[in-house]
Amino acid sequence: MAKTIITLYNISQFLGWTIILAKVVLSAAQGNLHVLQDSFVSQTLGVVQGLQFLDLVFAILGLSSTKLVPSLIQVGGRNAVVWWAFPYAVNTPYPLLTIVCWAIADIIRFLTYLNDSLSLGLDWIKILRYNAFILLYPLGITGEFLSAGAAKSNLLNQKTTPDLHILGTTLPVKIVDYLTFWRLVAYPGLVFMFYHMVKLRSRFYKNLKAKNAQTTKAQ
Repeated sequence: MAKTIITLYNISQFLGWTIILAKVVLSAAQGNLHVLQDSFVSQTLGVVQGLQFLDLVFAILGLSSTKLVPSLIQVGGRNAVVWWAFPYAVNTPYPLLTIVCWAIADIIRFLTYLNDSLSLGLDWIKILRYNAFILLYPLGITGEFLSAGAAKSNLLNQKTTPDLHILGTTLPVKIVDYLTFWRLVAYPGLVFMFYHMVKLRSRFYKNLKAKNAQTTKAQ
């Protein structure tokens, strides 16, 4: 039952990000770089990204091999951008860069999970996963950093200081102050996530080398 639930979740994430990527790329090709002005994109992004809190649930319950701390940083950080930066950066092109990087990274990631669980035989997808992050992670965090900066500037220009809201609860923290803090920790967070992926990449190539050596020996 648990495997079926996780597989359905992986399929929904793969399809969700594929739809989002197709929509924003088409929009950009038509000259509209302010992709969050499209309510379909913003609403779909909120649902698909929000569902990734299930990654944390699966990790806590031991239903997946996902590491809790890296997932918490990625899922929490991304949703913070969706909730508190993107709504105030709608009229800027920076969310486009962020969303494209998120979408490509997660299409690859969830296709990798499906490849493993369903034995699809897509050996190339793992190689892609453990190399694409080298470009996608820095570009993605740069898009997030610029989106947060644009959101902060817009709020200051509008002379509005709304508080953070989570699930209908108002927190005694101004969004402007949070965005300032977020921009301070964004790139250190990238270093942690990048190092995590480098370790996974090293382990993958080590296992691949051992597998190829066994195959050669068997021949």
